[in-house]
Amino acid sequence: MVRPAPRARLDLHLHTTQSDGRFSPQELLERCAAVGLDYVAITDHDVAPTLKSGWHELGGRRIFLIDAVEISAVYQGRELHLLAYFPGQMPDSFRTFLHSRTRERADRYDTAVERLGLSGLQRADSAARAGKRAITRHHLAHALVQAGHVPNIGAAFRHLIGNHTQVVPLVRLSWEEALERCREAGGLTSWAHPSLDDAEAWTGNFAAMGLHALETRRPRLGRLGRARLERLAQKHRLMVTGGSDWHGLPGTNLGQFFMPGKEARAFMDHVCVAA
Repeated sequence: MVRPAPRARLDLHLHTTQSDGRFSPQELLERCAAVGLDYVAITDHDVAPTLKSGWHELGGRRIFLIDAVEISAVYQGRELHLLAYFPGQMPDSFRTFLHSRTRERADRYDTAVERLGLSGLQRADSAARAGKRAITRHHLAHALVQAGHVPNIGAAFRHLIGNHTQVVPLVRLSWEEALERCREAGGLTSWAHPSLDDAEAWTGNFAAMGLHALETRRPRLGRLGRARLERLAQKHRLMVTGGSDWHGLPGTNLGQFFMPGKEARAFMDHVCVAA
């Protein structure tokens, strides 16, 4: 077992060009090493990782990469996000499952394009349709900006493709099935960026379903919000995780946020194995 030192710097929620991030997996890992992170997880949306998990030597530093993914699923008509982390390599059976999720994303994207009926919008590309990369609502927002239909990403979500518009079809995977699939594959699960109200309402239900952890440490949550989530985790005997949800957007600094190793030790004891 490779247990993080108390002062180790962790970021367990990162995105790349495999979904809606701006840097490739290799570029992101190199940047993580350069800013002094010690343990990281690339958690692209519904798509299997491309880099080998375990230790990597980059720029004179060692950094540990965990196989992980962020899965979209529905609970009570709401889309929520589930982080899944794997000791060692992600099983092939789970990779196959993720390919089906990525292809469904392409179908949902194409349906949204058809519903919008606007000029200059293209259907999902061949890589997305083959399950090799995840195409997201953010990709559609960028396409709308580039085609001149809205001035910026925010306007695209406010006026055309936000959840309230029902333009993008709802995910077909239930939260319960997502948890079951992860558990059967040997993954450890954490509820990604829950709102405080949702966490108060549903953490007990999700713990009973087999959820392992809450993402309690993240940027902009604040000390009081984090304390509320940590109390919920303790009450329902859940572990805790933390991550920046970094996509590489201008003005956001990789490494500025990190979770100390001592806070994530219980969770990391389950997922961080020698490689």
